[in-house]
Parts: sequence; C-alpha cells; structure tokens
Amino acid sequence: MSIGWLIFIAVVLIIIVLFQVTRTLDLVSQLRGNDDEREEHNSKVNGIALFIFMVLGVYAYFWCFGHFKNSNLPPASEHGYLIEDMILWTLIVCSIVFIICNILLFTFSLIYRYKKGRETVHFAHSNKLEFIWTIIPTIVLTGLVIFGLQAWTKIMSMPDEDTFTVEVTGQQFFWTTRYPGADGKLGARDYNLICPDNPLGIITKEFVEHRINLLQGNAKLDVKGEIKVLEERKEILPGLIDSIQQLIEMRQNRYRSEDLKDELDELEDELDDIDSHIITRVKNLDRINTIYTPEYFVSHQDEITWGYDDFMPSEMHVPVNEEVLLKIQALDVLHNFYIVHMKVKMDAVPGMPTFFKFTPITTTAEMREVYSKNPLWQQPKEGDETKTPKWKNFQYEIACAELCGTGHSAMKYILVVDTEAEYEEWVTTQKPAWNNVVGNLKIEGLSELAPKLKSVEPVATDSINLVTDTSTIASKGN
Repeated sequence: MSIGWLIFIAVVLIIIVLFQVTRTLDLVSQLRGNDDEREEHNSKVNGIALFIFMVLGVYAYFWCFGHFKNSNLPPASEHGYLIEDMILWTLIVCSIVFIICNILLFTFSLIYRYKKGRETVHFAHSNKLEFIWTIIPTIVLTGLVIFGLQAWTKIMSMPDEDTFTVEVTGQQFFWTTRYPGADGKLGARDYNLICPDNPLGIITKEFVEHRINLLQGNAKLDVKGEIKVLEERKEILPGLIDSIQQLIEMRQNRYRSEDLKDELDELEDELDDIDSHIITRVKNLDRINTIYTPEYFVSHQDEITWGYDDFMPSEMHVPVNEEVLLKIQALDVLHNFYIVHMKVKMDAVPGMPTFFKFTPITTTAEMREVYSKNPLWQQPKEGDETKTPKWKNFQYEIACAELCGTGHSAMKYILVVDTEAEYEEWVTTQKPAWNNVVGNLKIEGLSELAPKLKSVEPVATDSINLVTDTSTIASKGN
C-alpha cells in the first residue's frame, strides 16, 4: 500500500476519534444538566476545530502548487502563453477571493461563537454591501473576459491567404491529415465521391468516373456495381430467411437453435435496411451525374487538378515558428481535435467545417530537452523493457476530446514540430496519395488533366481503408 493511502487512512481515523471524543464530551455535559455551559463549551471546541481546519486547508492549497509544479505541461505555442497567463490570473483572482472568504468564515466562527449573555445584531439589507459585491466582481470579470478575447482572437481570426494549411479529418477511430502538394492548394472535396479508394471524397475527373462505375457498374471493366449487388441481395434474402426458419424448426438442440436464431435476426435486419441502402446509393449516383457534367469540368479545369498532388502522411508535421491553419472535418460522428501542449482544441463536426490557428514555438527535440530536466520524466514508461527515460521518446500527442464510441481512447495521433530544414526534408519524402490509388480505380483511362505517372502500382496507404461503408455518410445529404 502506498504512503499516500496510509496518510489518508490515518487522517480518517483521527477524524473519527475526534468525533467520538466530542460526542462523549457532549453526552457528559448533558448528564451534568448545565445547558448554557455545555453550549458555550461546544461552540468553543467547534470554533477552534474549524480554525485549525482553515489553517491546514490554506496551507495544503499553497503546498499543492509546489508539489505538482513538475506535472504542468509547458506551452509549446505562441498563444499557449496567453492562455496560461489567462488561467494564472483567473487562479490568482479566485485564490484571493477563496482565501479571504475562508479566513473570514472560519475566523468569525471562532470569534463570534456562542457565549452566555452575548446579543446579536440583525440587519436585513445594506445598499453599500450590495453595491460592493456587485461592482467589484463585475470589473474583475470584465477584465478576465477581455484578457480571454485576446487569446480567442489570435486563434480564431481569419488567416492570411498564404498561411500554412493542413486539413484534418476525424473518423472512428483515427485522424487523417492532408497536405497540399507542390501547387500549394488542397483539392476540393465532395462526400458523394467517398469510397475506399477515395476516403476523403477528393474531386478529380477520375474519382468521379470511379465512383459512378462503383455505383452503377461497368460491363467493360467487369464491375457489377453496388446498386445491382444490393438489388440481387434483396432478392435472395427472403429465401435465406425461409431456409433458416426451417432449420430452426428441425433442430432439437437448443444451443444450435440459438445460433441459428442469431443468424436469422441478422438476415431480417439486413432485409429491413437494404431498401434504404439502395435508395441512398441511387440518390448518390443522381447527385454525381447532376453535378459533374461536361460543362462542370470545363468551368473547373484548375480546381479539379488541385487534389492530384495532395499527400496524406501517417503523422502530422509542422514547421516551428510558422502560423498553422488547421481545417477540421469529421466523416461520421462528433469528434474533438485536441493538441494539449499547443493549448488548442476544436470540435470536428460532420457537415460543418471548423478551424483554428496556432504557431508552434518549440520543436519536438527542444521539448525533449525541457523534459530531460523534469524529475517525473526520468522514469521509463510503464512496460518499457529497455528502461529508457520517458523524455527521450517524447512526442506531441493529438487526442480526441469528445466521446465518440468504443474506440475513442485509441484516437491518438502524433504531431512532430520540425525546424524549417527538417520540415522541408520531410516533405520531399512524401508521395501524393493519388499515386497509391490510381492503379485501383475502376476507370477506362486517365483524363488529360491527370499527372503522367512513370509506373502505377496499387499500393495500400495509411488512408486507403478509411471508409468501408459510405451509406451512412451519403445519407446525410438526402
């Protein structure tokens, strides 16, 4: 058992003993029959006990600051210091109020305790007191609000056109980042085009053709099409359900029958839902054919080329001392993009893009040096057989701060803050996501706008299987 628990148990036992002693003294006084003396004695004991409690409480309050100072997360962004200062000043103001109120509360309990013959004065109203405790908090809180608005403005003000931009998309249960390629522009997106080979719905002529073929089929490419597959599945489901029902009636083994009943329930649920899946895909196909006409491709020739060179790495990299704009989206449910050390967090909402800005000022390597001087970071991570101090493997972590399902705790993502030279070197190692999926597309040929590739091989990427079922996503546009 840890020392902390032993101390806690000891304190509890002391409180119980004091309570029992006080109760015993009270019973003795009652037996003696002197109510005034007993009441005065009890008031004195209670007043002294409360005063001691106040002294210990105030001491413990300040002791916590020193004891837990190494647990604080040092800010690693420019506005992080603004937020830390805002929290500090809020804490100072609240501490002053807390200490004054508690000193008065517990001291008055001792000074103005019950005494025989003492008379009390009661007044129902005081304009002066009402004015004081209304005006002073109003002034203080207004100052704190103005202080907070400064930080909010730095994070949420409109960015410059040339601001370094990264797109972040949340999905159960991971994050996907997308960077603009050499053209410096992120490709436009359309949820109607989302599929396993185009998990973010990036708009290119090939992705449009690919999605149409996946939905309606293409005999030349030997693609049956999702709509046709679902319609055929709908036709055979009643027969499968009947056969399962017959097997259940024939089975005498109760446990085998329960397995068949579970299978039957799944088939019946599938039959109930299959019409909605078909309708969703039909509407999806209609929207694509309506939007992406030959006239559209002529009028958006530049825009539909932006997505060819976008790349989607397995971890997020940003250069130090450069303002970063994060465009945040979600594909399924509500998530929250949270970078603890940067003091920024923002909801990722399906169908409603959000954003924030931050300027990292401490590289990952520099933060490791900071933690190398922190006693709490000298121990190895739990389960690390190499016994390497935690600070040597430090990484900025991105988390989801919104409960989003059973795998919520797994939504951890690595952020690396590089020097400018390190970032430029890292960018040169990244390949466009298009290169990895173009060989898998169900299309009859590349358009004249597509980049010319020396060789195309289907290669799995970190983001290739982001979406396995687009029915729920497509239905949001119905």
